[in-house]
Order: sequence, then structure tokens, then C-alpha cells
Amino acid sequence: MDLNIFRNKINEIDEQIIELFVERMRITANIAEAKAAQNLPILDSSREKAVLQYVKKKAGKEFEGYAETLYQTVFNVSKSYQSGLMATKPSPSRKITAGNYGQKKHINLLVLNGPNINMLGIREKNIYGNETYDALLQLLEKTFQEIGVKGEVFQSNSESALVERIQAAYSDQTDGIIINPAAYTHTSIAILDALKAVSLPAVEVHISNVVEREAFRQISYTGMACIKTIAGKGFYGYVEAVRFLADYIASRQIKQ
Repeated sequence: MDLNIFRNKINEIDEQIIELFVERMRITANIAEAKAAQNLPILDSSREKAVLQYVKKKAGKEFEGYAETLYQTVFNVSKSYQSGLMATKPSPSRKITAGNYGQKKHINLLVLNGPNINMLGIREKNIYGNETYDALLQLLEKTFQEIGVKGEVFQSNSESALVERIQAAYSDQTDGIIINPAAYTHTSIAILDALKAVSLPAVEVHISNVVEREAFRQISYTGMACIKTIAGKGFYGYVEAVRFLADYIASRQIKQ
């Protein structure tokens, strides 16, 4: 291999990995205070295997060993940084089983779906599968009933409609939001600001594993206002999100 080609490839890998972690650390700093205030663990390395695979794939077979070594080095720095942020706040010790809420008030969840989610079963079946949006609605309704929560599902292709629905959640007794912003994940500061404005606990969901997709999908604006992101689990990601958020809200009710 030509020396200049080798040098350029190494520089490209360095820049991509460092840029990725600088952005992740910036996001961590933005949400650390909010998570710490709620006794939530800041450090979440559950997506690291998928991210590492993405990095190695981008680097190519000849450079995947180098990319993995650099990735692990920078990840250790990032992990140390995040651990320092959460050092003064313990993780919650009490676990609440979904549905076991005693005499606590009903939990009201809002599920928001962004553009083209209504086209499930038609769009890019190799990515999103064959199941339709109606099937997703039926699964959510079943999950609400099984867990014992109230839930509303809202879908729009319009950014402004999604922002307005989030704003309305501030005063309509919504306890938490589950959101799949779809393409707006990577573009909408307006939706991020709306989620921050209402200050309701939110979980971000993606049907596909976004970390294995295009480079522009590696940054989530909406995720900066969410306490958890669930990706790559298909429709079951919504079920996991409902259960997680119901448990989280119930645990806060018991502490109050």
C-alpha cells in the first residue's frame, strides 16, 4: 500500500472516532445534571458493541484492528469522564415491578411516532420488517392493558404537530413520553427543546439499529432529552420502553 494512502486512511479513522466521542461526551455533559438529579445512572455502555462494529466496518478489514484499539482507548477516557460525573449520585436501589403500583394513581403514557412510521409494512422492509403500523398499535394497546397503564399513541409527519403534542403533554396529565422521532431524530432541535421544556421523563425508541446505519444517523438530538434509548429491537423496543418508563414513574411516585 502506498504510504500516503496509508497515512490518509489512519488520519480518517482517527478523526472519525475522536469526533464520535467528543460529541458523545458533549451530550453526556448536557444531560448529566438532569440524570443525576433523578438518581439515574449516567453511564450507559449498552450500545458499545454495536458502535464498535460500526467503527470497524467503516475502517475496513485492513484497518479494523487499529480502529478497535483506538476506539477502546478513547472509550476508556470517555468512561472515566462519565463515571466522574455520576460519582456523587448513587443509582436507585429499589426496583418496582411493572403493574404492581398499589394505590398509586394511574400512569398516563404518550407514545409519539414521527414521519413515515405510518408506512410500516410498506417502506424498506429489509430494515423495518413486514409488520404494519396497525400491528404496532395493537401491540401497544395490549401492552398498556397488561401493565395496567393508560396510553395514547400519536403519529405525525409534521415537526410542528409533534412539537405541539409534546407541549400539550405538559398540562394534560401525561406522566411520561415514549418517542420515535424517525428522521427528526437527527435534525430537530425544535423537538429537543419541546421535550426539555415540558421536563417529562422520556424514552427514545428506534425500530432499526441506527448505530449500524448511515453516518448522519449517529447523532440524536431528541436523545439528549431522554433518560434511555432503545434501538434495534423492532416493535419489542416499544414494549420495553413502556415497561421501563412505567417502572421509572412508579418508583418516583412511591418516593414522593
